[in-house]
Amino acid sequence: MKWSSSAGFLLAALVLVARPAIAAPVDGELGFSVNGGGCYPTGISPGLFDYLSLLDPEWTPVVPSDSFVSAPVTVHATVETFHGDTGGDFPATHVTSDAVFEVEVDPADVDLAGTYNDAGHMGIEWEHGSLPAFAWPGEGDRIVALGRWIFDCGHATSTPGNCSTTVAHQCILDTDCPMGETCVGEHVGYESEMHPPQALATIRAGGGGLISTKDGAAPVLATRADIFVSGNGGGAGDRCIVTHRPSPLELLSVSCFPLSKPVAALNSQDFTFDLPLPPQPVGARRVRHLLVKYPNADGTKSPKVKVRPFLTDPIPHLQVTVRMTAGSAPTGFSGTLFAGWVGDATPLSHVRVTLQQVEVKHPLKPAVPISPKTCSSTGASCTADSDCTDPSYPVCTFLSGTSKVCQRACGADTDCKPPTCPACSSSDTCLGLGPITPWALQVGVNGQWQKLTGLDSVTQPTIAGGSFSIPQAQVYDQFLPSDGSLRIQAHGVSKECVDAMLGKAIATDLVEQGLTKGLDCLTSRGHTSFGGSQSHSPGRIDQTYAGPNFGAGMAGTDYVVPSVGGDAGHCSVSTSTLCVFDEDCPGGETCTIVGAAFDLHYHIEVVP
Repeated sequence: MKWSSSAGFLLAALVLVARPAIAAPVDGELGFSVNGGGCYPTGISPGLFDYLSLLDPEWTPVVPSDSFVSAPVTVHATVETFHGDTGGDFPATHVTSDAVFEVEVDPADVDLAGTYNDAGHMGIEWEHGSLPAFAWPGEGDRIVALGRWIFDCGHATSTPGNCSTTVAHQCILDTDCPMGETCVGEHVGYESEMHPPQALATIRAGGGGLISTKDGAAPVLATRADIFVSGNGGGAGDRCIVTHRPSPLELLSVSCFPLSKPVAALNSQDFTFDLPLPPQPVGARRVRHLLVKYPNADGTKSPKVKVRPFLTDPIPHLQVTVRMTAGSAPTGFSGTLFAGWVGDATPLSHVRVTLQQVEVKHPLKPAVPISPKTCSSTGASCTADSDCTDPSYPVCTFLSGTSKVCQRACGADTDCKPPTCPACSSSDTCLGLGPITPWALQVGVNGQWQKLTGLDSVTQPTIAGGSFSIPQAQVYDQFLPSDGSLRIQAHGVSKECVDAMLGKAIATDLVEQGLTKGLDCLTSRGHTSFGGSQSHSPGRIDQTYAGPNFGAGMAGTDYVVPSVGGDAGHCSVSTSTLCVFDEDCPGGETCTIVGAAFDLHYHIEVVP
């Protein structure tokens, strides 16, 4: 959400007076196991299965302890970039892919951003399926997050050392050196992150909202806080997944799903943050706030929220506390808090954006699936094991006790009793995932996000120039001052093989696909690191409409906006044939990437 300059100043000033700057950034090399940390890098020339060490565990606490459970920390920051579901995370450590916000950390919290981070910056990640879209932040929003402070073992920066005797031999690990030698002078550092939070307040300024429940109450300029507290952090918040194994090869057989061992001690402390107020109008003395609670996903009762005003401070604000330690141990909280000055007469326009449809121009699917469904012995196409059974063999099932019957190719039950029946079934099975049809798209209006619907089967068009539409009906209401602006963003992913593997053990995925196809799915061309095939981008939309009209025209305006960028392509000569890989095209042709894969249709109006 775009802030007015005064609102942005107030928020920044509030941070600076919150508490003094403290220690220097944490040393990212403390995550290396050699230095007492919990991350295990690969050697100088890793093989395929050596990359499993990066997942054993994938995340480890910054502060070492006898347990991987560490005291949560609180970070105050400003969001620089955000994305929701864009797919591609390693499946055996995720139930859903991560929502990621890159943030600039406040000076008082700069010690949380490690020395291997970009200076003063860190990532905050929470699986998108565990974090409801209402709490997703927008660029420029303030966030306060409480959660697990970790080193990301998959984000390593390595500088090789040299073997202790064979000094010309570079190394990262002792195992890179000849027997009996050690590696000397190596440096391995990791980025620090919060992954996952267990509590998040997304603070939005520059707009308005209702601060009274009285009939006929008008919206006023208000600061908004979207608050979400939950112990469901996905894989990064589960004890099983973040446990180190003696051998990373054990990850091929261990199963942590369904997740049942949350790391977050959710009710061990309250969640407190400061909510700055809009600029104080001349003569205004009183503040009012309105809290809108949403039901908890698990049906439990929400805790109480305590709000204390600090109006005489140099920067007037409210102190908000979600009382997680009170009462009968509540298990979560969802709600939105608006706060503003009573009698604020700043004129506001009620701007409404209604999404109408997504027009798909390219499905972003390969002509041949990365993991096609084929019979394990014959290689024939199939959809189920029954498609792979040799019809010359009868299929046996238990009838009662030790007796079996044949479902076909038999004359009587007696023909199928042991020892004849055990040999009557073919062992061929149907392996693979086949075409992966879903998309995920999300649209944000001034940083408030909603997921689009109806995208489970995006398989057409197959010819360049064609399209098909998926209706939408999401509505966004904004109350904006005349000098504000309306920003509409959209991004997402065409799901691929790796996204269909999420939330399962690797062993389960390999049983479903077979070893060869399972590894193809994890390591197929286009992937930038071990852990999944490339999920294709449909492009992005980023449009801004200035006040006081906000693009609404005289009586509302319809827009059709194409996405920009992305991975859509057509064949170099057979230009009517869509592609994402060269292999999708006739022999000798290449796939020419043209980018945009969808248009977004929406309506903007100013509501009287």
